Amino acid sequence: MTTLLITDGDQTVDLLTAAGSRAIIMPWRDALHDGPIPPLDTLEAVSAVRAEHLAEAFNFDPETVAATFAERDAVMRRHAEFDRVELWFEHDLYDQLQLLQILDFFAKEGRTQGIVIVQADSFFAMERPDTVMRFAIDGVRVNQAMLDMAATVWSELTAPTPELIAKRALRPIKGFPFLRQALARFLEELPQPKTGLNRTEMRLLDSLGLEDMSAAALFHQARTAEEAAFMGTWPFYAVIDSLAFCDFPLIEGLHAPYSHADSEIHAEYVTAPLRLTLVGEDILSGEQDHISTNGIRRWWGGTEMSGFSAWRFNRDTRELLAPC
Repeated sequence: MTTLLITDGDQTVDLLTAAGSRAIIMPWRDALHDGPIPPLDTLEAVSAVRAEHLAEAFNFDPETVAATFAERDAVMRRHAEFDRVELWFEHDLYDQLQLLQILDFFAKEGRTQGIVIVQADSFFAMERPDTVMRFAIDGVRVNQAMLDMAATVWSELTAPTPELIAKRALRPIKGFPFLRQALARFLEELPQPKTGLNRTEMRLLDSLGLEDMSAAALFHQARTAEEAAFMGTWPFYAVIDSLAFCDFPLIEGLHAPYSHADSEIHAEYVTAPLRLTLVGEDILSGEQDHISTNGIRRWWGGTEMSGFSAWRFNRDTRELLAPC
């Protein structure tokens, strides 16, 4: 029996390989919580948009990213060659969005046979090669109802407004024990009323309001504070850049945006002490609004936010507010 095992990223691939898995193991490698998720008909069409965004946002070579996704998608198109497809994913937002996209693909392909979901309520990286395979015991065979649900939620995620996801996150999602909480966390990445800051931005500025901190220290603190950490270093540093290199900066202490390709810039970036500007202090206190001050240019799933008004989400009342 031939098995295709799909998981979130390269670290899990290495772990499962070391554990002795005989499957062909493929990483998905896409931070779908960052950038556009367009409502396009094919996996390849979505991948083209995603590759362009990732290359631009994180300074990757566009051809390399496009080729990586093309290779991944070609394997997906050959899924009939595999008797069994195992989907190994964790409970956090990063993984749950990937799981939705993959199941939406299989829904379009009309395949339920031989697909098994292995989900973890913790991070695979915390396991050892001799312990990680224990999660396979709780694998769940995918049925048509699960595929239909995943396809529905994926279409809601790619919709031009967050309204359907806000409704979806109000109640448990049958067959997906971690999805509701992941979507609820995703909603918190929408701007907050009064400040115009999302949860990640707000926590970052809160920390700097107490003391000067480096980008590396802020990242560590942010991951520790999450119930299910989902954001890697590059997306997090992109958040810092958006606050430091806007028209009216909220943060100071950096000389250049982050670059993983330049070792000198990287070293200076992650260690430089950062502090709030006066504008940052005013926005943190609610005296100014970040979007009214600096505007916004960002995607949230299929929702494009631009200009000086945007969808907002009240994290206290769980209320979604339309642009005004």
